[in-house]
Amino acid sequence: MIDLGLDDLEVAEMLTRALSVIDGPVEDCWSEFLKEKDNTEESELVRLYEEMPAGPIDITGVIAVGVETARSCLNQISFIIQNPVPTSPVVLQTLLRAALVGSARTLYVLLPTDPDERLERAHKVVARDTESGRQGLRQFAGFQGMRAFAAPEDLVESMTNHRKELWPKGNPPGDGKIVEGMSAVMHDALELAGVGEELGHEFLTDHVTWLWNTYSGLAHGYFWPRLLPGLAEDDRRIPGDFPLDLHQIATATHMALLAALSRMAPGSTLTTETIPNNWPAN
Repeated sequence: MIDLGLDDLEVAEMLTRALSVIDGPVEDCWSEFLKEKDNTEESELVRLYEEMPAGPIDITGVIAVGVETARSCLNQISFIIQNPVPTSPVVLQTLLRAALVGSARTLYVLLPTDPDERLERAHKVVARDTESGRQGLRQFAGFQGMRAFAAPEDLVESMTNHRKELWPKGNPPGDGKIVEGMSAVMHDALELAGVGEELGHEFLTDHVTWLWNTYSGLAHGYFWPRLLPGLAEDDRRIPGDFPLDLHQIATATHMALLAALSRMAPGSTLTTETIPNNWPAN
C-alpha cells in the first residue's frame, strides 16, 4: 500500500480532483485529438509543418508523440490508483515525469501567441529530437552483434542533413536550455488554467521548479529526492505532495491538448489568439 497522505481530507480531495481531470477533460480532448490529427485543412500546425525543412522527423509527429505520452502516462496512473494493482511509488513518479515532459514540450511550441515564436520553437524541438536520434543511429550503424537493428547509412545521413537544415548555426539548443523554456511555459499554462489564482502566484512559481527538479531526480533513480519532506513521514520514497503534483501535471496536459486542438483548428493559421481553456472553444 502506498501512503499518499489521504488521511488528510484536503489531500484526498485533491487526488479526486486530479483523477477527475485525467478521466474527464484529458480523455475528452484526447478523443477529439485522435479525430482531428490527420486533418490536412489549413491551420497553424500545418503552417509550421510546411515552413520547416522536410525530413524524417517533423513537428506534427513531435506534437502527436508529446500529447500521446502525457495522456497515456496519466491514464495509466489513474488506472493504477483506482484499481488493486501492485506497484511502487517510483512507477507512479516515473510515469508522471514522462507526462510532464510530453505536455511541456507541446506547450513550449504551441502556447505562445506570436506565430514567429511558435515557428522558432518548433525548429528548436525538432532539431533537438533529430540530433538525439542522429547520435543514437550513428552508433547503431556500427552494430555487429545486433545486425538486424543496425541503422541504415542513408537514414543516418538523412538525419544529419535534416538537423543541419533545421539548425544551421551549430548544435541545436541542448535539453537544459529547452527545459528552461518548458518550465516557464508550464507556469504560463497553469496560470492560464487559473491555478495561480487558486493556490497563489508565488506558490505556483515554486511548484513548477519543484516538479521539474524532483521528478527528474526520481525518474533518474537518484537518492537526493529522499532527503525532501513529504506527506508520508514514514516513507521517504514519496517527497512532496503527490496528489497536488498529479493535479498540476494533469491540468498542464489538458492545456497541452487544448493547445494542440486550437492550433490544429481550420483557419487558425498565423493566429495571435491565446489558447482556450476548454474545448470546443466558446
